[in-house]
Amino acid sequence: QQIDEWLEEDLKGLSKKALNKMGIDETELVSEPVQVTGPRLWDVAGASVLFKKGKDNVLRFTPIGVSIINFTQNQLLGYTCVFDFTTGNAMNESTDEYFYKDVVSVATKSDSKSVSIAKLGTVQLNAAETFTLTTSGGTSLSVLLRDPTLIKKMGGGEIPTTRAEKAIQTVRKMLREKKA
Repeated sequence: QQIDEWLEEDLKGLSKKALNKMGIDETELVSEPVQVTGPRLWDVAGASVLFKKGKDNVLRFTPIGVSIINFTQNQLLGYTCVFDFTTGNAMNESTDEYFYKDVVSVATKSDSKSVSIAKLGTVQLNAAETFTLTTSGGTSLSVLLRDPTLIKKMGGGEIPTTRAEKAIQTVRKMLREKKA
């Protein structure tokens, strides 16, 4: 429970950092931002890879892939990073703007990829569930949510996807309003 509370606190800090990186303030937002998180146990820029299953059967891990989507009058603003929960450092940060008219899809989908994971070696993910927002120009914002093979390698358990589900609902609602 304490870990979950600390994570929520850190994600609030990342939301403020995302606004600063994009050069906007909260008054420009037309809706609450949404956050999507998932395991990011590869390409971690020296971050310690740690994971553990809680008594509630939920897997917790660091580092964490984080995408924050902010909604302004004319566009979605995306901030993505790899967050090292043990140090509080955001690494591999990027920002993007997506005009509502250019967004063609927001969904979860299955994907396949091979990843080299610290402490686990190379792992083939054949059913990686990902959150993906795609534009007409082919650009996208994507976060790995979970994969059965990854969960098995981490000792079993659950990786909740409620943040991604909320993000999809919120983005779709905004798109319907803005494209109508």
